[in-house]
Amino acid sequence: MPLKLVNPRHGKLVLAPKHLAVVRAVLRAHAPKHRVYAFGSRVVTSKADQARIKPHSDLDLALEGPKLRPEQAFALREAFSDSDLPMRVDAVALNDLPKGWEIRGWRV
Repeated sequence: MPLKLVNPRHGKLVLAPKHLAVVRAVLRAHAPKHRVYAFGSRVVTSKADQARIKPHSDLDLALEGPKLRPEQAFALREAFSDSDLPMRVDAVALNDLPKGWEIRGWRV
């Protein structure tokens, strides 16, 4: 069964606008040909979801597009690590997520 990407109805990405701007800038510089989706704990659909988020909760990103060369993937990780974001950013290829998963994805 293929991965199913679901845009959550009435959901939102919990990320400060200034942090989202940093994420987008890094992605424009290092993965400009990719569609990028946030998923995981920072995509919330309820107050209970939002209550579980801590300021340091990581940001999970799934990249859809051409496979990054190793040096591109390294540069992307380094750019996020060197940024002033207060959380860790994990970026994975959308196709590398387990088949059959249904994830709540929010387009970044």
